[in-house]
Amino acid sequence: MAALEEELTCSVCRDSFSQAHPLPCGHSFCPACIREAWIPQEERKGCFTCPQCQEEHGEVLCDCCPLQGEDGPSPMAVKTCLRCEVSLCADHLRPHLERPAFSSHLLVEPLGDLSQRRCPAHLEVFRYYCVDERVYVCGDCLLEGGHTLHKVKPLKKVEEDLKIILQNLLSKAEKKLKEGEKVLKEHENIDSVMADSLKQDNSQVERLDTDLQVQVKRLVLALKEITKKERQQIIERVQQDCVRVKDDMSQTVKIQHYLNLLLAETDPFLLIWAFQSDDTKLLADLNCPLFLPEPICMDRKHIIEDIESKYREFITATLRCLSELKKELCE
Repeated sequence: MAALEEELTCSVCRDSFSQAHPLPCGHSFCPACIREAWIPQEERKGCFTCPQCQEEHGEVLCDCCPLQGEDGPSPMAVKTCLRCEVSLCADHLRPHLERPAFSSHLLVEPLGDLSQRRCPAHLEVFRYYCVDERVYVCGDCLLEGGHTLHKVKPLKKVEEDLKIILQNLLSKAEKKLKEGEKVLKEHENIDSVMADSLKQDNSQVERLDTDLQVQVKRLVLALKEITKKERQQIIERVQQDCVRVKDDMSQTVKIQHYLNLLLAETDPFLLIWAFQSDDTKLLADLNCPLFLPEPICMDRKHIIEDIESKYREFITATLRCLSELKKELCE
């Protein structure tokens, strides 16, 4: 039980997940850590590295060149053929690229150790994938009939199918980003709109100020404070809305980057492992709708009510002053 719990625990963040998809080195990760580990690979020219043990493909020599030639050390391999089970330099790779007989051979980044790509029961390189059981199988596995009623595909076909799915997900990510950019563009000019509105209101208030005296000036200051507070609340709300939209877009940019890296991956084992470890969360993130702010509208009714209240206070104070003045004059 403890071994199963450890297998279903992310090696990086220690969170638990439902189904393990270990790397050849044996470490498993949750969907979030898989995505974070994959994205920085672009800086290392696509060489995927396990975030925990830092295991990666080192330099692999060409299997068809002498170990020590007259011109120096044997050249490095640029690809590994999983059908021929050899690593090839650029010169020896040319027939695989040019001759039709090799067109069905699966080429991946150079692999120094093919043991993780072989069937432990038959010692044959995996060439097929059982979709029902989500396991790799070799030709002998199929001959034994253990997957007779299962849906089994060649690895190349699985890679092609997954990249079609990834392309559709990438389209969703790009569409979501465009929607976010549109929303931001519509709200970017809110400051200037609020400034123009405030300027217009201040002009009206200033005309009122010229008709009255000291008490009117107090009223003007109160009105300015009311309108300023109302508009400041609107601006703060818009800024908060934009932050939420930008957060959604930032998440989608990461997904877009992640999908592009998966599409560029040539190793089907890493591609299948990464996609199946993250496909549910990936779909959930992209299907989550972009945050759309509520329409901006100023509650002018509330402002007018505040203005009327201040004006009534002004009238009351003015009448009181006139009454007191009249009383003093009559005494």
